[in-house]
Amino acid sequence: MGRVFYFCPVPMRLIAITGGVACGKSGFSRRFVERAGSNRVGVINCDEIVRDLYEEPQVVEELLMVAQASHCGIGDSQGGLDRRRLRELLFDNSQFRVRIESVVHPKVFQRVMAQVNALSGQVRMSLIEVPLLYEVNFPLKRDLDLVVAASKEEQCRRLLEDRGLERTLAERILNAQMPLDEKIRRADIAVWNNGSLQAFEAQIDHLYDRCQTILLE
Repeated sequence: MGRVFYFCPVPMRLIAITGGVACGKSGFSRRFVERAGSNRVGVINCDEIVRDLYEEPQVVEELLMVAQASHCGIGDSQGGLDRRRLRELLFDNSQFRVRIESVVHPKVFQRVMAQVNALSGQVRMSLIEVPLLYEVNFPLKRDLDLVVAASKEEQCRRLLEDRGLERTLAERILNAQMPLDEKIRRADIAVWNNGSLQAFEAQIDHLYDRCQTILLE
């Protein structure tokens, strides 16, 4: 009997990208994929998944029921979600936020794992942007944690100038998140995005060069 050969695919590496609001998580992913190519690196964005969920009638109905039980109004005139009002309440009422997250987060995790499975065998590495990776103990098995960080002053400036938020809401959002010092302590790698775009991209390019062995296997 001849020898039998088994094909053993090289495993896809999972990298969790986290950090504070307005720190540049998506900017990191975009630059890394530009260098590596979308045929080698995939990106999964939890914020995009949440936005998609907010468009699904069944999810909207669940959230409206949670809001009604909490005596909070988050519906718009078309029967959908008033996202601005929802965002304000999420960062103004911790008990309400916990109730909403109990509905949304399990669905997000399911979508993430579905996308991970779809990418498996297609790319060598997946970057998974999880803003609340540590805050909610997101149950993702991964190879590495990378945090993108900036000073609180720079985060606030970006929220005010780039995203047009009111200062009160911006400060509530920042105060609701885990301090970046703690995220940096927990992560394997930190990228500091407080200066120029060129400095930020230079750090990403350096990390890309360090990953060449993995990506070219």
